[in-house]
Amino acid sequence: MRKRAVWFIPRPERDPKFHRDALLALAEATGNFKVKWEGNRSAHIAYERKLAERGLKRNSTSCDGSGGRTWAAMLRAFSYCYLDDEGYIVPTKAGRKIMEGIKVFENIKKQILTFQIPNAYFLEAGFRPKFEESFAIRPARFLIKLCCRPDLDFNLTKEEITFFVLTAKRDSDLDAVAEQIRAFRSASSGEREALKRDIAAIFDHRERSDRGARDFEAAHSDVAHTFMLLCEYTGLVRYARRRALRVDPSQAGRVLEEIAWYDERYPFNRRYLISLQRMAESSGLDVDSYKAGSCGSIKPASNRRKTEMKIRQLLQDVPAPAEMPYEELVEVLRRELPPHEAEEAAQRIKNAAPLSHLSDAFVESYLSEADSLAFENKTGEILKALGFDVVMRPEAQGSPSRIEILVKYGGGRCGLIDCKNHRDKFTLSSSAASMMYGEYIPNYDGYENCRVEFFGYVTASSFGGEKNLEKISRRAEMHMQGRKIRGIMLNARTLLGFLDYCLEAGIPRDERVELFLRAVKNRGYSTAEEMLREVGLR
Repeated sequence: MRKRAVWFIPRPERDPKFHRDALLALAEATGNFKVKWEGNRSAHIAYERKLAERGLKRNSTSCDGSGGRTWAAMLRAFSYCYLDDEGYIVPTKAGRKIMEGIKVFENIKKQILTFQIPNAYFLEAGFRPKFEESFAIRPARFLIKLCCRPDLDFNLTKEEITFFVLTAKRDSDLDAVAEQIRAFRSASSGEREALKRDIAAIFDHRERSDRGARDFEAAHSDVAHTFMLLCEYTGLVRYARRRALRVDPSQAGRVLEEIAWYDERYPFNRRYLISLQRMAESSGLDVDSYKAGSCGSIKPASNRRKTEMKIRQLLQDVPAPAEMPYEELVEVLRRELPPHEAEEAAQRIKNAAPLSHLSDAFVESYLSEADSLAFENKTGEILKALGFDVVMRPEAQGSPSRIEILVKYGGGRCGLIDCKNHRDKFTLSSSAASMMYGEYIPNYDGYENCRVEFFGYVTASSFGGEKNLEKISRRAEMHMQGRKIRGIMLNARTLLGFLDYCLEAGIPRDERVELFLRAVKNRGYSTAEEMLREVGLR
């Protein structure tokens, strides 16, 4: 199946002022989200009926609930809610605030301006066809920025949006798209038709014989119309119905300032690298839950932009920069920045937000780390951010074998973590299990007066051999005079997702450690959602 190369959005109701009604209808149809949604046609049909009762759709229902599914897809695309791994709809913070009638306009505006491709809904297994991998764009912000350009006369026609804007793939495509539109405007009518035919041939993903400029426009101008309505709702642009999107030239500077504020406060979200649920929860933060880049507020101007890039580069090995002690943060930044710049940047980061969050640069570097030593070090940084006192590769008395990570906590207790940077799959074999119960646990018991209380494995990708965790516990019990020592196995995405949730929820460091220990039950966790549910956070 050919992948999507053009913007898309589920659009049963285009006007965002009805999004709250659609959410309330969904809550009613699912018993306040307690009825399973996935595969439940009766719930889908019930939702259609509730929508009809509220006047949001015609008073008729489909035989299979497809209308309800499309409406729910629209709400999920805007991260008002998401589908959890058990098939239930879960409202995000923004979704709940909107339903409660709290800052409804502000929260809907925020969801429009933070809507991005890709997002959690577009990456779900059931969404077809998928977008091309090169997409990384915030459509509403992109459209509004284009409208503010003097070289485009502060306006875009629906035709121009359909053929040139909807095919943009990255936020950085602004200049290229503007150049295409200027060329289109100066072309003859025959040249314009040829340009449109070329675009239709290149970008239309639909497998059909009637593709062409006219058919492409008929199919995609409806999407253009929807995005134009969404942008108008924000109050930053005006939409002359079915014709053009416009900005008052005297207001263009103010509009760009507001969009720049959104760019700083809500950077492109890459939580999909961790999990789709964490992506949806992060994208669905309400306006009172601060979300900002890990570098704090640095205006994107000339040398400042380069400085910001340098800071991000220096912090790519730090999972939660705002959580770091000020002195340690300065020390990291001083590796390449002058002392006064390092101190200023550290202060910005510490003051950037009342809410700590995971660094996107760290997420990307950790999940793509090919070097095993670096993977171990970054795993240690995550465990440190969770609240453990981390010792990397400690010496064990009487043995040359070293565990990668020892974590101390709770006054006299410790755990052992073995890191496995296998790109495909790590299977906990009998020999690896023997190393843990026969050498690591007995050799490190008593390390700096700490008793070994648990062991674990962190893998780069998938894992197997989970049953051997119980075997290690049984054998360790024999070595340790009957003491119960349990284990845990989790992949890098799960560990990141767990920390990400703790940071976003504002859970104190000592409580994070206790929550992690609560998950140590001789079992493995393939997703953060499994682990969060096990410890009672779901």
